[in-house]
Amino acid sequence: MSKMIFKGINHITLRVNNIEKAEQFYTDILGFAVEKKMGRSMTVYRIGKDSLVLVEAETEYVKSSKDYRVDHFGFFVDTPEMVDELAAFFREQEVTILSGPSNRKNGRFVFISDPDGNMIEIFSES
Repeated sequence: MSKMIFKGINHITLRVNNIEKAEQFYTDILGFAVEKKMGRSMTVYRIGKDSLVLVEAETEYVKSSKDYRVDHFGFFVDTPEMVDELAAFFREQEVTILSGPSNRKNGRFVFISDPDGNMIEIFSES
């Protein structure tokens, strides 16, 4: 499998305690425009070709912890078939698959974990 198949970072998702306060910060302070809302607990901002996604956390953030609240990051690939090919490759390499591969409204994805437990999404947009 080629090592340079990723087209760039698709998005970064941040967990937030209060979606309204976070939206106020990212919209009013940083000047980002809301691209779309997904239910009551998810907001997507488009920044150039990239996205920042805010997701309201189910558990409260403890300020003294080292949990920086990055939920996951995602990489684009060209086709839905490539998502499936990568999932098969990850299984062969004994990479932990957390979810998928599965379809969603606008594409296909698989979530994996790196050795430190960081969640990574591989995504093809249709």
